[in-house]
Amino acid sequence: MRLLSLLIVFFSSTIWANQNFIPLPLLTRNDQTLNLTTKNLKVESNVESLKATYVGELQWERSKQNLLLPKIKLRLKNDRPDERHLYYRYQNTTHLPQTSGLEEFTDLDVSLFDPDRIEVLQDDKKIGEVYIRTMGEADKQKNILMDYSCSGYNLKVYGFEGHFLTVGCELIRETQNGDVIPSLRVYWNSNEYRTLDNSQGPYQITFTQGREARVRVINAAGEKKEVIFKVNFPNRLHRMRLAAGIGPYAYESRSYGAHQDSAILPSVMLYGNYYLNHVHSLKFFEALVIKESVFNHAGLYLGSELAKLYDDRLIISSLIGFQALSYRFDTKEDKLFTQMIFPQGIELAFHHPFGMENYRFVLGGFLSPQPNVIYQNFWMRFGTKIFLEFNFINWEYGQRSAAMYGLSLGFPVAEFF
Repeated sequence: MRLLSLLIVFFSSTIWANQNFIPLPLLTRNDQTLNLTTKNLKVESNVESLKATYVGELQWERSKQNLLLPKIKLRLKNDRPDERHLYYRYQNTTHLPQTSGLEEFTDLDVSLFDPDRIEVLQDDKKIGEVYIRTMGEADKQKNILMDYSCSGYNLKVYGFEGHFLTVGCELIRETQNGDVIPSLRVYWNSNEYRTLDNSQGPYQITFTQGREARVRVINAAGEKKEVIFKVNFPNRLHRMRLAAGIGPYAYESRSYGAHQDSAILPSVMLYGNYYLNHVHSLKFFEALVIKESVFNHAGLYLGSELAKLYDDRLIISSLIGFQALSYRFDTKEDKLFTQMIFPQGIELAFHHPFGMENYRFVLGGFLSPQPNVIYQNFWMRFGTKIFLEFNFINWEYGQRSAAMYGLSLGFPVAEFF
C-alpha cells in the first residue's frame, strides 16, 4: 500500500502540470484523423521587414470545452531593428521583442483555430498584421479531428470536406424523477468557418431528445454552407449494471495441516456497479470456486475517483469497503467458516489504451490492513463490454489458507433501475 501511495504521488506531481497536453498517441481513425503538419501552414504578413519561422512542432492542447486545438510557436524577426523597433498585440496581450546580438525577435504561441490576427505596432501606430493560414486542400479526406471523448456516440459530421475541424464531446447525466437522463454536448471549432452572426467559436450543440443538428456557417470570403451533425446515444442510462465471468482457475487450500493439491477448477464471478454520481459508485463482486473445497468471497465497496491523468484517459480510483469470506476445506466433513474482512483497494483504469478506441485496460488490487488476516487480491482486465480478466487471490487466517488464480471471460448480464 505504501508503494502504491508513492506511485500515485509521483505520477500526480510529475504529470499534473501537463494536463493540457497530450503525452499519449491520438486515436487513429482512417477517415477521421486531422492530418495537420507545418506543411499545411502558411504565414501571411503585410510587413516587409518581418521574417517568420516555426519554433518546434505542433502541440495539441485541450480547451475548457473539451476540444483538442493545435498550437505552434511562431518567431517573428525584425530585419531592420536599427531603423525601427516593433512590438506585437495578440489576444489582448502586448508582446515586446527580445534581442540576441544584433537580432531582434519575438516568440508567440499561436492557436491555429483562433481567428485573431497578430497586430504589428511601431511606436503608437499599427503598421500591419500577421496570421497563419491553414491549407486543408492537401488531404481533403483527413480534415476532422474527432476527439476520443466522442467515441461510442457514432458522431458523424457532413459538410466540412476540405476544411479543418476539431470536435469534442461531453456526456451529462441528470436525474429526473429518479431516472438518469443523458444529454450529449458536442463542441466544435473550425479554422475558417463561423456561424452566420460571425461569432467566434468554439460552438456547442446540446443533444437531448434530438439526434441531428443542422448549422449554417460562413467564411471570410462570404461563402455559406450547411453543416450536419448526427449522433446516437441512449435516451436514458441505468444506474445498475451487472456482469458475470467464467473461466478456469488454479486452486489450492490448507486447513490445520491438511493440504489440497493445486487443481484446475471452474470459477464463477459476478460484478455489479450502482451509479451514484459523476465521482462515486457502489461496487460489489462475488468470486466462487467449489468442488471438494469451497472458497467464496463477496465484497461491497464505495468506488471514488481520486485523479484523472494523461488527458483524463488514466483514472485512479479508491475502493473502500468490506468483504464476507466463506471457506470450507472439505464439503463432506468440515463446517463452513465465515468471517468479515476489510481489505482496501485501488484501481487504475486506462481508457482507449494504445489508441484502441472504446477499450479499457484496468489494474487493481486489495490488501488487508488487519494484522491477523493475510489477504491479497490483484486483477488485470482488458476489453470493452466483453473482457478478459486475470485474477490472483490469496487468503490466510490462522491454520486456514486458500489461493486461486486464473483467466476468466467477462460479459454483461443486465442493466436496470
